[in-house]
Amino acid sequence: MEMIMSDMPVKDLTISGRDYFQFLYHEQVDAEAEWLRRGAIEKVNSIERLLWKRGIRPTTILELGCGTGAVILECQKRGLAQRYIAADYSEEAIEYLRRQATNIETLCTDITVPGAFWGQADVVILSHVLEHLEAPAGFLQSLRQIEFSYLIAEVPLEDLFAGKLKSCLWDRTRNTSGHVQFFTASSFMRLLTSSNLNILDTRTYVPILDRNTIRFVCQKNGSSELQRMRMMITNHYLPRVLKPLWTRFYYAHHAVLCSKSE
Repeated sequence: MEMIMSDMPVKDLTISGRDYFQFLYHEQVDAEAEWLRRGAIEKVNSIERLLWKRGIRPTTILELGCGTGAVILECQKRGLAQRYIAADYSEEAIEYLRRQATNIETLCTDITVPGAFWGQADVVILSHVLEHLEAPAGFLQSLRQIEFSYLIAEVPLEDLFAGKLKSCLWDRTRNTSGHVQFFTASSFMRLLTSSNLNILDTRTYVPILDRNTIRFVCQKNGSSELQRMRMMITNHYLPRVLKPLWTRFYYAHHAVLCSKSE
């Protein structure tokens, strides 16, 4: 659901993803948390289906780059584990999660810094994190300091036909969502396997926004009526009608379940 973040107001289009989200968490944390909550349902559907399909019943789930905690809160709501740990660099986001959560351990730390987290978890979750990192391969290698059995990582697929066409019109690295990596399903899985992770299963899906969510986002962003209609077409109607083609040529989310190689 991150493809519409470019509609959000920001003065400098070259702002980093880190600074952009820090601005959001500082200025409108409640609205941003609600947006992330709405997107968390399908993300946790991926987590739940990938785990249960393999018969994995984790005791501890650790989410790195948790933001306001929408994903890990939904995991807790569904009872996917017994213990939950969430880490993010943003003090505002972590404080928001602490106010919302019971029995979720929180850590405010920069997850990209080696040694930022040491510990044990059955499952590590990276939900829409890797596309924001300058050096995702190095980050994935640094995860070996954590004792974990499984990793579930999800990213948007943006290096498809439509994304490549758009890149001819503007530099995709100058986007307000702060994406600096653009993946296909194949390139994403190559990144994971090159980081000594074994691919066990995958799920690809098209995020389709309901009308109420589109109204919410437009109100949140101060969008015009033209922008609202464009969102309705590209985020509600067309994905429903053209789902297989949409996944292949326009946009989708791709979740991968991995195990740690010895």
